[in-house]
Amino acid sequence: MGWIFEGIERPEDERRYGDRELVQRSLKRLTPYRRPILISSATTIALTVISLLSPLLFGFLIETLDVSDLSSVSIAIILFAGTCYLVLSVVSWVGDYIINVQVAKVVPFFMVTLRGDIFDALQKQDMKFFDQHRSGRLNSRVSSDAADYGGAVSIVLTVVGQLLIIVAVFFVLALINLQLAVLTAMVIPGLVIISFLFRKIARSTSMSYRKAHASVNAAIAESVNGIQVSKSFGVEAESLDEFKEVNQKHFRAGFKRSISMMLFFPFVEILSATATVIILLVGGEMALSGTSIITAAYLFIFISYLNNFFFPITQLISFYAQIQAGFAAFERILQVIDTEPSVQDLGNIEKNKIEGEIEFQHVDFAYVPESPVLTDFSLKINPGEKLAIVGHTGAGKTSIIALLTRFYEFQKGKILVDGTHIRDYELKGYRNHLGVVLQTPFLFNGTILENITYGRKNASDEDLKQALLISRVEEILEYLKDGLDTSVGEGGSLLSTGQRQLISFARALLADPKILILDEATSSVDAYTESLIQESLEELMKGRTSIIIAHRLSTVKNADRIIVIDHGKIIEEGTHNDLLSLKGEYATLYNTYFKHQEVNWNPNVSASPATAEIAYNP
Repeated sequence: MGWIFEGIERPEDERRYGDRELVQRSLKRLTPYRRPILISSATTIALTVISLLSPLLFGFLIETLDVSDLSSVSIAIILFAGTCYLVLSVVSWVGDYIINVQVAKVVPFFMVTLRGDIFDALQKQDMKFFDQHRSGRLNSRVSSDAADYGGAVSIVLTVVGQLLIIVAVFFVLALINLQLAVLTAMVIPGLVIISFLFRKIARSTSMSYRKAHASVNAAIAESVNGIQVSKSFGVEAESLDEFKEVNQKHFRAGFKRSISMMLFFPFVEILSATATVIILLVGGEMALSGTSIITAAYLFIFISYLNNFFFPITQLISFYAQIQAGFAAFERILQVIDTEPSVQDLGNIEKNKIEGEIEFQHVDFAYVPESPVLTDFSLKINPGEKLAIVGHTGAGKTSIIALLTRFYEFQKGKILVDGTHIRDYELKGYRNHLGVVLQTPFLFNGTILENITYGRKNASDEDLKQALLISRVEEILEYLKDGLDTSVGEGGSLLSTGQRQLISFARALLADPKILILDEATSSVDAYTESLIQESLEELMKGRTSIIIAHRLSTVKNADRIIVIDHGKIIEEGTHNDLLSLKGEYATLYNTYFKHQEVNWNPNVSASPATAEIAYNP
């Protein structure tokens, strides 16, 4: 059976959980639902007793009947037995209904809490975590993994009843005939061995299947998000081939899981059938011997109870497979819940107002240890200063912002805001002082109003109106019949890129941050729209510490100070004209990226402070 394990090895750094820990943590999660579980268990015990009465009832009827003289049989006895059986059936139905109601009180609420815990754990993770995990796989944790584990929990709630039936039936079997009961019990070691061997296969194949299922979800999510790129390059067929490969792996994993789940049921059936035949032969010989060891009626009762004994065992084997699958899903869930974010919210300093002074002190940072991005990086930004950061792609510009916003954790040095280490601030309160507008705007599915007020839902109408005016979103609304109530679609897909960017501007403005961060925020806006909002941005940045990463000249030229970053180090610093005078890296960047954006740009005139001054003062 080695082919079942083929290709399902787990990564060495992946945390593993033992059965004991999984059971303990499952019981802890079930603690709030003690009352319905106790009611369900008590009802199960009552049903177990009732299930033992039916064979005794018919055994009593057979023992009472005299087959040699049927005329002496009282119809009253038959009616009594039939009535008792009917009553027992009705009581069993009522008991089953009570159990189902109690389980219904547990599982849905259990699932709500579980999915909430997973989502909360995801919200607490830093960006490093999301860099390492594909979104489709994380979606599987919240959806299908949670569903599999919830299914296993609902099964566990019924396992107690099955175990009680097995114990109670065996006790009755021993009372009827101890010798036959011992013969029956000899099957149990074989079932235990089968279950033990089955455990590893069931857990491994289930874990492999869950990973393959997550890969399918990830592939679909990535394909949908990148559908425009796929179509623009005409690679739909290639994308389909890639998905077919992922889907085929999912099929193979599912096939192995199904085979492993069903593989041992024939062994269980064979063992139970063998035990029944042996009991029938031995018990029949005892009954036919004429001794008082066991009568035909009691042999009938014994055989009837055998079905009640082996059926729950078969059910437990079936449940065991599903429980192992649920535990495999629970392991994957715990790998999310137990992952500690590298950015820890351990600070307790809360400030309602900050001045906006920022200082990087000898900061080292790397996304991966062997590839440093910032090395001994130091920078001081004064309150209310407008700082522009320029540099080639990969120089470390966005990383500076990522550290300031605490999206990632730096490895060495300090970052101070108003003289206080940013790790000492309460994280949520600290981020409330920051306003970030990214290069690629992201809007949540909903209305324009819901997206603008995302970070400040209690904003006044006056503040909202001011944000709409400054960001020029007010002009967009003139062309939308539903105005602020216009649906933006998933990710803002129903709006243009420029419209999405302006809405993200309004969202940042409404939050009224003391530190404003623009990460190439105007790169998605056309030149006309940029010119409309430039004056408003200048007004907005007054009194705020502003950090600007830009490829647009208009955004850079009005900065109080410009720093040039290369390989994580500041290589030039000064005003626009000062840096042009140096004829260094900034002058090269200017000639490459910025010069052609001048209003009076002449391709035949090289960059110099003088020509730049003319351009800025037409």
